[in-house]
Amino acid sequence: MSSLHLELIHQAAAGVAHRAPPLLFIHGAYSSASCWQVNFLPWFAAQGYDCWALSLEGHGHSDGKAWLAAVSIDDYVANVGQAIRQIGSLPVLIGHSMGGFVAQQYLQQHSAAGLVLLASVPHTGLAASTWRLFQQAPDVLIGLNMFQSGRQSPAVGDLRHMLFSDDAPANAVAWMAANSQVESLRAIMDMSMVSPFSRTQLRLPTLLLGGEHDHLVSAAEVRQMGTALNLPAEILPAMAHMMMLDTRWQQVAQRIDQWLQQHLMT
Repeated sequence: MSSLHLELIHQAAAGVAHRAPPLLFIHGAYSSASCWQVNFLPWFAAQGYDCWALSLEGHGHSDGKAWLAAVSIDDYVANVGQAIRQIGSLPVLIGHSMGGFVAQQYLQQHSAAGLVLLASVPHTGLAASTWRLFQQAPDVLIGLNMFQSGRQSPAVGDLRHMLFSDDAPANAVAWMAANSQVESLRAIMDMSMVSPFSRTQLRLPTLLLGGEHDHLVSAAEVRQMGTALNLPAEILPAMAHMMMLDTRWQQVAQRIDQWLQQHLMT
């Protein structure tokens, strides 16, 4: 089996390691593994977790930038499989936004120790959120489309409105502006063409988290996803889309840590 070069950042557990599976963080659209390096990787490593963060094909320092527009969700699923083979044991998948959708697709044919979905694109794809944005926040939708088309770089003010809480630190929003990239058009289409009647099953411990102030994946859409998957959906107060970078990122990390200790410690 031929393999691409995929950026896989490793931060080993500090001090005494937990008897827990490794954690594999999967970023969302327009991002890369580096979004986890700012806060989550050092925080979870300090709690004793073996941490890994993957840059999907065409993102970060992974191969694929030359053919990014044609990369599919199935390709991203294959990237996750390659990363897990490199890690060498079944991890807990922690997927944000598009990364959560990719993780769900991976789990239709493969296994993991557990799953954490952060502001995840639902298993039914992007159609519902796109229609909501068209009706309620067309400026957000236009901004995303302008960036994707390469006609406009994301301005700090626009990113704050789209992805962050109003009180997000200026340096966090500026970091996102400096580290964003275009997404695969094919992957966006793959997520947009999913049947609204799509069904999926997650047969593993799963934590589903949404943000009260998330413009891209609304709290209502996270609750609907929870109902469809027979999972409790937890909506974090005052939280926006970029949960690993936003003002209250540590509350997200602490909730994940609490859940891991309850469900996956040996």
